[in-house]
Amino acid sequence: MAWFIKTETFRLQRPQLLAHLQAHHAWVAELRQQGVVISSGYLVDQAGRPGGGGLLLLAAEDYAAAEALVRQDPLIANGCVDWQLQGWIPAVGDLAVGDRPASPASAALVAGEGGGGETVTFGDGNRHHGIGAGG
Repeated sequence: MAWFIKTETFRLQRPQLLAHLQAHHAWVAELRQQGVVISSGYLVDQAGRPGGGGLLLLAAEDYAAAEALVRQDPLIANGCVDWQLQGWIPAVGDLAVGDRPASPASAALVAGEGGGGETVTFGDGNRHHGIGAGG
């Protein structure tokens, strides 16, 4: 499994988004019940106020699988957000991102880009990513 991050900015004001946000929350909850490793939350301003957009972190087999899943998001399906999907290769940090060794390609990428030859580990072992599941 590989990691992916979807970032989004809202195209509509909150009153117009509300029903789609509720559908988004239900969609994420359903995916979690199905065993998909996914976490979603709001981006906030310097005062801690949400409203500008969100971030979604998920594990998927590959980019195509992640994109197919993300396109089902009610916020995307209903044109509520401008969004971007990117792969993410965790290298260092506090998130427990799994217990499987990195693929040779990702380990080589880190070693080749000044990563000090570290072994990058990631997988689907952690279901609590520190990114609020309420978003």
